[in-house]
Amino acid sequence: MNTNQWMRRGVAVLAMALSGPALAGRPGVPHSGEPTHIRACAAVAATTVASPSGHVASPPVAKLVTPASELKLPFDRYTTTDEFGREITFYLSVANYKPNGPKEAPKDADTKDKSETRDAATSGPTDTDAKDRPLPIAVFIQGSGGGSLFGELPDGRRYGGIQNILLTLADGRFRVLCVEKPGVAFLSQATPPGSAEGCTDEFKREHTPERWAAAIVAATRAARALPGIDTSTLLVSGHSEGGDMAAHVGAAMPEATHVAILSAGGPTQLFDMAQLARREQSPGESDADREARVESAYEAWARIMQNPDSIEKSEWGHPNRRWSTFMKAGPVQSALACNAKMFLAYGTLDTSVPVESCDVLRAQLTAAGKDVTTDRRIGEDHGYSKEGQDPRAGFTIVFTKMIEWWKPSGEGK
Repeated sequence: MNTNQWMRRGVAVLAMALSGPALAGRPGVPHSGEPTHIRACAAVAATTVASPSGHVASPPVAKLVTPASELKLPFDRYTTTDEFGREITFYLSVANYKPNGPKEAPKDADTKDKSETRDAATSGPTDTDAKDRPLPIAVFIQGSGGGSLFGELPDGRRYGGIQNILLTLADGRFRVLCVEKPGVAFLSQATPPGSAEGCTDEFKREHTPERWAAAIVAATRAARALPGIDTSTLLVSGHSEGGDMAAHVGAAMPEATHVAILSAGGPTQLFDMAQLARREQSPGESDADREARVESAYEAWARIMQNPDSIEKSEWGHPNRRWSTFMKAGPVQSALACNAKMFLAYGTLDTSVPVESCDVLRAQLTAAGKDVTTDRRIGEDHGYSKEGQDPRAGFTIVFTKMIEWWKPSGEGK
């Protein structure tokens, strides 16, 4: 299995420029480019993500830094302070944002001409009622890598990732919150997407499940304390690595009423790596070839654990510190600790997170009696795409189902 295949787990930068849709990043259809999940070996028990022992943090306070008009994006930029004393940057969509385009989201379809969506990077008429109506928050957690939530095209237009698709579908019913990873500069992009290559040492040090969860929790609580926020419901969602984090954040936040885990793992990430390694890579290869790749995943884990906190040594495009911490943080354990309703979505042809891992998560939650809704996407990949389909269409379909499940306006609850 090559390095790109190991790393392709959850970036899915479906970029949309302010003046219209534009795909940025790699040529052709953008991929989810983030590291694959991994299950911890027998010597390391999977753990939930927890706050520092005995630490009592002050309630986070949001400070408006840059309004949407200056950012040239439909998001205001805020900062807050988390329990580690770090300044955290987050973005909250403007309350009066209304996109242009057709009202209906696409139905399940395989072709581009059936998957046109409203573009979250263009703004339409202002919803005057939204200014006076408290709106709930939908948190969206991006996939792996050290790239910014937003980028800029050569002509100066700015674009966003998957959170922009969710914002398109909000249609004035809720606001979208996304958090910049500590150590990542606004508009900076990792090369290749989804990796930590070329990223700052600060990002490499800070990007552990515990510290990343603390940043998201602080930003979410600060945003929910702002005027005009409906705090009766809270959706925490994430894709790929972000789906893992949605489970961790949901466990850390009793305020979360709904948690959506999208194309994410179940056991920790070594299990995912072993499952992916066992898949056929070339026609006619032997079982011995597959099993050799499985052993290579465990050998990489052994190398990581020789220097688990190193940010200089790396495997699969990410530093040892990232792998050693994420491999110990099992989404299953955190999801089982959630009291929220849960929504799972995953493709059966995902080559970044094995379907077996997602099925394990579903089975464990179901067996534990959790309130789980599952959208098992037959024949679709990590980004819910099929051949010939608009790369935004799959996310639009899944997000539409997620929103209908959440019911942010309260109808039918």
